[in-house]
Amino acid sequence: MKKTGKYKFGILVSLLLVAGFAFLSSCQEEEGSSEVILLSFGPSGVHHGDEITFFGQNLDKVSAIVFAPSVEIPKSAFNSSRADRINITVPEAAEAGKIILKTPQGDLESKTILNFEVPVVITSITPEAKPGSTITIRGEKINWIERLTFPSDIVLTKEDFTSQSLTELVVTVPLDAQTGFLLFATGGTKPLTFGSEDQLIVTVPAVTAVTPAAIRHTGQLTITGTNLDLITAVQFGGGASVSKANFASHSQTEIKLAVPATTLKGKLTLKQQSPVDIQTPNELVIILPIGTTATPSPAIPGTSDLTISGTDLDLVAELGLPVYGSVQASAFKSQSATQIVVAVPVGTKSGGITYTTIHGFSGNLGVTVRVPAPGPAPLPITLYDETIAPGGGNWSWNAVVSDVASTEQFYSGDVSWKFETTSGGGLSAGGITAINVSGQQVFTFALYGGPGTNGREVAAILNDNWGDYNAVVLEEGKWTEYQIPLSRYPTTNLNQIVRFAFKVEGISSSIIYADRVGFGAAGPPPLDYYIYDDAVKNNWQQWDGWGLTSKDFANEEEVFKGTKSIKVVYNDTYGAIQIGRGSAFDMSGYTTLTFRVYASAAQNLIVQLNNDSDNYLSIPQGWSEVALPIATMNGNTGAVSELRIKNNNSNLPVTIYYDEIGLRN
Repeated sequence: MKKTGKYKFGILVSLLLVAGFAFLSSCQEEEGSSEVILLSFGPSGVHHGDEITFFGQNLDKVSAIVFAPSVEIPKSAFNSSRADRINITVPEAAEAGKIILKTPQGDLESKTILNFEVPVVITSITPEAKPGSTITIRGEKINWIERLTFPSDIVLTKEDFTSQSLTELVVTVPLDAQTGFLLFATGGTKPLTFGSEDQLIVTVPAVTAVTPAAIRHTGQLTITGTNLDLITAVQFGGGASVSKANFASHSQTEIKLAVPATTLKGKLTLKQQSPVDIQTPNELVIILPIGTTATPSPAIPGTSDLTISGTDLDLVAELGLPVYGSVQASAFKSQSATQIVVAVPVGTKSGGITYTTIHGFSGNLGVTVRVPAPGPAPLPITLYDETIAPGGGNWSWNAVVSDVASTEQFYSGDVSWKFETTSGGGLSAGGITAINVSGQQVFTFALYGGPGTNGREVAAILNDNWGDYNAVVLEEGKWTEYQIPLSRYPTTNLNQIVRFAFKVEGISSSIIYADRVGFGAAGPPPLDYYIYDDAVKNNWQQWDGWGLTSKDFANEEEVFKGTKSIKVVYNDTYGAIQIGRGSAFDMSGYTTLTFRVYASAAQNLIVQLNNDSDNYLSIPQGWSEVALPIATMNGNTGAVSELRIKNNNSNLPVTIYYDEIGLRN
């Protein structure tokens, strides 16, 4: 560190003299006595190196004079010595305090204190130090420093100093010290304070690596770096903290500790006695069970075995099935790191599957169980559908009614959330066990507008972050499903969703219903022209068909979108359903005929327009999309009055579901 500079202070010498001298002896012996008597000393305002005079009787018998703290001047070093006075130069090492005269009768102590006006000079200060280590302050008259203050008002007094001399002061840097300027206070009759020219740099810990980068709960984590011995605790994502007493090992360069079972993905915060926290640059990834598929879909409660595929499924101690409740791992039919097979209990409803790990951590698995039931398919991650997601509660505000199980209206399942306010309140669920939705594409929900809400905007807020403001427009008297891309929530922590809220804007009194709130992949874009969507549209009609055991244009068992689909049971190899219209429709302005089709096993179909050429299809198991270019379909596509979808399988009967039939530009 460069020379700090000289700080000279007129610390007044207070000699407490009466008429220029201090009379220190209250008893005067009779003239001619051999007793050594000190009457006074002076002058006032003495400095180190000045001459001071002691007045009294029999002073020629004094063999030495001792200044505080223990600076002894022998008689041989006196400037002069007579019976009535002694002249002596004040030594540089003398400090404020009483003076002792050495005499044949014993030590004679002054009754008043000698004080000084001291020129303090600081020439250097250790530029950087670690808490718990020492720094050295060098200079002149350093022994007159009585107090040293670190930033944040951490005060050391002389009793706290490691060592102190005329030219050097050594102190230990407090563990809670921070980088900043030092403040000195000196003694004397007029104590003064002064600060260092440069800041003392207090060394802080630094992290160079956290390994492994992804870890399971309770696994041992290693943090490497420098000065880590200063760390008193490590705080993990989600708020869990481990104190140094619980570290597996702890040194200057390494900390080993177990990851708490409640930890969420996030950066680590290393704490020390100083309020300066250290945060790791990268997030620690917590390895949790993740589901990728759940089949069959739908699964029949009491009959089907549900096969869940994914990663790290060996961590699952129990599954939570919608409405039914928990199923312990001991009841699974099989379990591995990539697959769980579990019987679907009677009472299970459609919805997201939750889990609890072997370490007691709970979350959403990311897959859904579907059972035959009315309504749209459940979302991959659900915040509300029949009930609030695990951990959550009703956090609505300014509510007249906030009923999370209303049977008046519902979009999915059997109930919805009814909310009424007369003072500008909002529907909200909060306290939800944190859910990572960063892998999803959209925030999706369905709303039903009560009286007077048509055309009103509804704010859709996540995690109470009104900075990411998004709104949708209500339709009065009907359910509308909305999807907001998660890219429109740029400052919201999508790794930890804990709350959602809906608030009708612009009016203080309103009634809304909410249902099927959660996250998923973006749904397909709407068709440019619909032939069927929950019902036949645009003057198309259901015709008889042939070779059918049954046909149901309002099926609710297996639905791709909305609440209805077409269920057809073919009992003839070339049986057909027919959708027709009285007046021909011109398809030539469209590019593609498209529809969604579901089969429990791979099947073959034939599509015809106007009983013209066959278009052969092979469809896979599950839901798939058929897209037939209009230009390649033989026949008069400029005047279409009939659409046929025919069976082309000999293994009968065959059950097929159809949904979202129409045209794209």
